[in-house]
Amino acid sequence: MKKISRIIDRVERVTLVWTILGLAVIGFIQVFGRYVFNYSFTWFEELGRYLTVFIAFLGGGIGVKTGSHFTMDLIVTHLKRPWQQILKCTTSVLSALFFVLVAWYSWKIVFRMYGYENTSPAMQIPMYLAYLPIPFFSMVMGFRFFAVAFDFIRELGPKPPDGPSGEAIP
Repeated sequence: MKKISRIIDRVERVTLVWTILGLAVIGFIQVFGRYVFNYSFTWFEELGRYLTVFIAFLGGGIGVKTGSHFTMDLIVTHLKRPWQQILKCTTSVLSALFFVLVAWYSWKIVFRMYGYENTSPAMQIPMYLAYLPIPFFSMVMGFRFFAVAFDFIRELGPKPPDGPSGEAIP
């Protein structure tokens, strides 16, 4: 299971890096073309917008896994150990429920867009494809917040006994 998780993590990180790089190249080409050749590609701005949404939601899922999101932990740091874990678990579960709710409603929007058969103005791609990263990565964030909450619950269990040197016995 850990091997599969590492593969998924690697795919996510590589995808994020290449997508950010692609967005930077698209922006450079757009600016270069506009100021040097006085020509602007109409679909570059639209693609940049869709890639930005993709990057934000993919990066958000990675941020949940690594714990790198901004947190306000003034209260948490002043609590004793079991209450810290309980509060962290509660906030993780609430965050997970929020992203599951976002995923639910955004899936409804994606299916509605699929039924309407709308296309984007410049690129002429189906609009449901532009909206697809939102429910997909919201589900990923929801599952990851549940996993983080499960880890906090697991830490609530008894600690292993200490050895003679004061270190935990594995």
